Amino acid sequence: MDNFRFGTWMVAIILCAFSPIKTAFADQTDIIRPEKTALTVTTMSPKMMEWDNTLLATGNIVAWQEANVSTEASGLSITRVLVDVGDKVDKGQLLAELQNHTLESELAQASAELVQAIAQREEARADAERARKLQKSAALSAQQITQYLITAKIAEARVKAHEAKVSSAQFRLSQTQIVAPDVGTITIRQATLGHVVSPGDILFKLNRQDRMEWRGELPSNELAQIQPGQKVKLSINGQDVVTGQVRQVAPTVDQKTRNGLVYVDLPDAPSIRAGMFASGNITISQRKGLAVPLSALLLQDGAAFVSRVGPDNKIVQTKVTVGSQVDGWVPILNGLQPEDSIVVSGVSFLSEGDSVRIASHQAD
Repeated sequence: MDNFRFGTWMVAIILCAFSPIKTAFADQTDIIRPEKTALTVTTMSPKMMEWDNTLLATGNIVAWQEANVSTEASGLSITRVLVDVGDKVDKGQLLAELQNHTLESELAQASAELVQAIAQREEARADAERARKLQKSAALSAQQITQYLITAKIAEARVKAHEAKVSSAQFRLSQTQIVAPDVGTITIRQATLGHVVSPGDILFKLNRQDRMEWRGELPSNELAQIQPGQKVKLSINGQDVVTGQVRQVAPTVDQKTRNGLVYVDLPDAPSIRAGMFASGNITISQRKGLAVPLSALLLQDGAAFVSRVGPDNKIVQTKVTVGSQVDGWVPILNGLQPEDSIVVSGVSFLSEGDSVRIASHQAD
């Protein structure tokens, strides 16, 4: 019995001895537990801005008008090619030449025959005039006088026939000179040395006046909002390239896709080429609304959020509806009020309920 009491007292003493140690460790743990540090942020209120209401379309950049440069000559070979693809040319500039020796000979012969016909006509005219003067003197019979007058008319007709031959020879010779029909840039060259041409052969293609246009494709229900003169900002691979202007809207739509074309005139710009695919924002109207910097947005699970600072300086992750960003600013269509205070940048490091310290508040 005494041994049992002694053991019980020993256990109690040991437990009492370790109790202060446990309490001390517990107190020490409470002391070293760190509190979350408030992040320093810069805030601003949504800015009231004027925005363009736009319609997005896609399409190809093409030449405004492409001229076919061909010839009416037949059986002649190309002897000179003076331009190549990409060359800029002036109206009437020589592009290529065809073999012309035979045609030059034909023109020379026709010209000589014309000179001879003119001389014969002058002689016949003189004979006819003398015959008229002798008509009253009875020196010539009426039959002879008539013959002289007819000969003069025949000589006149021969001159006209030879003039036509000369004109024809000159025209055929001119067809050996392939010239540019307008100012522009050569886009296709099919002319090669030694090639024997046929009537209608296309030797070159020319982008007239170097004018380019964009043909944007829109659903038929949006075409009614497009008017000539509206501004269009084109983008290629997400980069703004050039601003154009609507020239006309196609009067019909594709029966399969139910889409229609918008024709947009483009300024001369080295960054655009025919055949490029581009997207375009067509400005149909303007409106005012709130906007925030792109850096203030957090995109998550297909939705957009801003980090709004509450009265207690705690973060409230607020879902917003946004429009298309322009020049680094994003229209807020729904979700914010003008007096709200939002974090400008670094929003990816913030979570709902985080405490923040406002370093500065940007004014509009």
